[in-house]
Amino acid sequence: MLKSAGFGSTFGVFREYYFNHPPFQGNQLVTEIGVMNIQGLLQLMSPVLLRVINDRNPRRKPMMIVGLVFVVTSSLGAAYSTTPAQIITTQGFLYGIGSGFLFAPSISFIDEWFLERRGLANGIFFGSNNVAAAALSPLFSYLLRRFGSRVVMIGWAVVSGSCISVALLFVRSREHRPMPAVQGASFAPYRRPLFWLLALSMLLQGLANFLPGVYLTSYATDLGVGHLGAAMLLSILSISGMIGQPLFGILMYVYVFQLALLIRLIHTSDHCGICIPLLLSTLVSAFAVGVLWGFGRAYWMMVMFVILFGSFSFSFIVLRSHFALAIVGSRDSPSDELVVSGVLIAVRGVACVTSGFMGSAVAKLGEDVKISHSYGAGRYKWLIVFIGVAMAAAAIGALGVWHDKRDSPPEEFA
Repeated sequence: MLKSAGFGSTFGVFREYYFNHPPFQGNQLVTEIGVMNIQGLLQLMSPVLLRVINDRNPRRKPMMIVGLVFVVTSSLGAAYSTTPAQIITTQGFLYGIGSGFLFAPSISFIDEWFLERRGLANGIFFGSNNVAAAALSPLFSYLLRRFGSRVVMIGWAVVSGSCISVALLFVRSREHRPMPAVQGASFAPYRRPLFWLLALSMLLQGLANFLPGVYLTSYATDLGVGHLGAAMLLSILSISGMIGQPLFGILMYVYVFQLALLIRLIHTSDHCGICIPLLLSTLVSAFAVGVLWGFGRAYWMMVMFVILFGSFSFSFIVLRSHFALAIVGSRDSPSDELVVSGVLIAVRGVACVTSGFMGSAVAKLGEDVKISHSYGAGRYKWLIVFIGVAMAAAAIGALGVWHDKRDSPPEEFA
């Protein structure tokens, strides 16, 4: 996760460099690399790959080795790319495929090793992405200006290849775990209104979640912030996510499982435990975008924005496994739960890829607008409005959770 998704989270630094230096200077197409690679493709591939490697499948580790090969070769290809199409194909499409082959088996291993504290495990797992992004954003900003993109990408190929190779030596299945019977695909979860509302929530949140990391450095530099200060915003954004995601995982564990032990009603507590973090994640993030970013022309306001947005918006993905459990409705169908989880991640992947094109189109509305003291500094007004509205609308999933809780009888906790 550190070497795949963590790299994708630093793309705001690469976008700012590519957009202001030849051979990609002034080309908005390079915006698509960040959302096409990690955040889009690795999630889009998840349901298919999770079905292929369902549970303790021997294909998992070979798949991760294939992912390693893709990550290294695509990084080397990006180093020698000279056209937007080439850089999107290598640093975007091929790197995304490699990350997908690393990501899906990792999700499978996490769900295999952690049965009760899965929310906490997911929080730490997804938070590790932000550890890398926090450290790499200022480092890449310095190295790109000092050595250029070719040297940086060759160096990244060497470092990521070495680190992933060592990490794979320690990856193994959980021993002495009962093997579940092979189950056929069930379409019952996808007929529930709860699935469609939570999927819509995933889609809307995904449309908004990744764009601040892409445009924030350009926003800051347009307002006179130095390159290092702009890169530090991405680091603070990532650090906030790194802290927020495990905390959300702990919240899910305490609120869902411990409350269930107290009141003996796992069905009711599970639904409440989803609803409250969902509303916190989406509505606090929407406030941060609409108010702090929209009116944030001072650096301290930008810092406050990235702290709130990173802490709450990035934590939304931690709810993935709990969404899947609520949709399936039973802990006795781990196969269905894993695949539903993959489908939700794929919906988020569609949003990631789509958000790149939509964000680019919305950003072009203000491309010729001069920087001013108006909302969104004038140039970024419509982009900020788009992100804020999409994030607020993502709270719609709470309606599905509440409706399902009201209409479903509680189950005894056993």
